[in-house]
Amino acid sequence: MPVAKKDVAKAGAAAGARSFDGPDFPGDTSRDLPKMDNAVKSARRVFDVLEFFEEHQRAASAIEVAAALKFPQSSTSALMRTMTAFGYLHYDTSRRTYIPTPRISMLGHWLSPALFTKGRLVNLMEELSARTGETIMLAVRNGLSAQYVHIIQAKLPMRLYVKAGTLRPLARSASGYALLSAYPDKEVRRLVRLINANESRPDRQVDIKALLLELKKVRAKGHAFSLGLVTPGAGAVAMNLPPIAESNEPLVLCVAGLNDALVTQETEFADLMRKAIEFHLAD
Repeated sequence: MPVAKKDVAKAGAAAGARSFDGPDFPGDTSRDLPKMDNAVKSARRVFDVLEFFEEHQRAASAIEVAAALKFPQSSTSALMRTMTAFGYLHYDTSRRTYIPTPRISMLGHWLSPALFTKGRLVNLMEELSARTGETIMLAVRNGLSAQYVHIIQAKLPMRLYVKAGTLRPLARSASGYALLSAYPDKEVRRLVRLINANESRPDRQVDIKALLLELKKVRAKGHAFSLGLVTPGAGAVAMNLPPIAESNEPLVLCVAGLNDALVTQETEFADLMRKAIEFHLAD
């Protein structure tokens, strides 16, 4: 177990933690989405505001939210006032801060309680967070992408930052490799044909032979591993979770971080993940 990381994290906290972001900000999913008109952009900002509160789990002012999300302050204030009027945010007039109302927590509770309550999955992720110090992510397949639906941010001074809801290429990411490894090769070929049909850039076309070789390695090792496929300088170890009653969808657990840590600790992280999965999800 990388015990030394805790000491490093404590030492770095005094100087202020720094999030790693390469040429493409790791939490930004805009490049994975079609071009948006103003109405769609406004709708997306609603979800960005909610995800801000999910990550920080405290009240915040409109100014703080706008700065964190890099939104115009005036439109952010107007948006949050509207969300308050509809009952999704509560505004504290004395502190001039907002916080989500219980109405938010009830919207998705019926879909997958394990992701919203202190259940086995959350306990599993929190243990890995404490033992590795790295970013811990839970992914599902969303069409032709892998999507992170729950994230515990890293606690290290130099860390990878990823937003909940972030999309990753299904055929070009550790989480995507893990998800695809559960499918037979025939289904993988079908999905790749769809992926390539939707990719206009020739250099981004998926090489099916190379992908099938990679998936063979994933199945043999029991986990997927990637470095710099999506975010330069960062990567992930990804592992399929066994079917559990709390979710109707296949789930993938990821430990993500900077390349230097992952290169030396891939095997260690994978072993920690297997043991934690067996302990928390054993029926």
